[in-house]
Amino acid sequence: AANQNIFLVGCGALGCEYLKGLALMGVGIGDAGKVTVTDMDTIELSNLSRQFLFRGSDVGKSKSVSGARVVKGWNPDMNVEGVEKFVGPSTEEFFTDEFWESLDLCWNALDNVMARQYTDGRCLWYSKPLLESGTTGTKSNSEVILPYRTSTYNDGDDPEPVAIAKW
Repeated sequence: AANQNIFLVGCGALGCEYLKGLALMGVGIGDAGKVTVTDMDTIELSNLSRQFLFRGSDVGKSKSVSGARVVKGWNPDMNVEGVEKFVGPSTEEFFTDEFWESLDLCWNALDNVMARQYTDGRCLWYSKPLLESGTTGTKSNSEVILPYRTSTYNDGDDPEPVAIAKW
């Protein structure tokens, strides 16, 4: 685990939990290891009740940069980088072929179907395992995707988003 190169896509409620686990397990502490976490969202006051890495002083700041800072404080040996980028065709100059080829694992923690589909496609293209998880409205899913061994996220049908009922 120390020399694994992990790409965590999303640093909201799910992503905070995953980032915590990676830090506490010692992932990315070796010379060749790294955890890259990306999220283009900023922290809102409402996030503080379910995204435990963040505090009131973090409101308005980047989720991924703040999350990386917090877990680095817990595990100073962790090579972790917070990036404020959407994952998609418009950021391929940042998330290059070399970036994708260097990964051992990609881990989605998203509520954006387009980003989930794109990441799934990249993982298939570069033959990288994907831990797929995310939410769509009130529904959530989690699955392990192994290129050319299991079905992919894009093989399935996404349910229509269902709004949370207001009483």
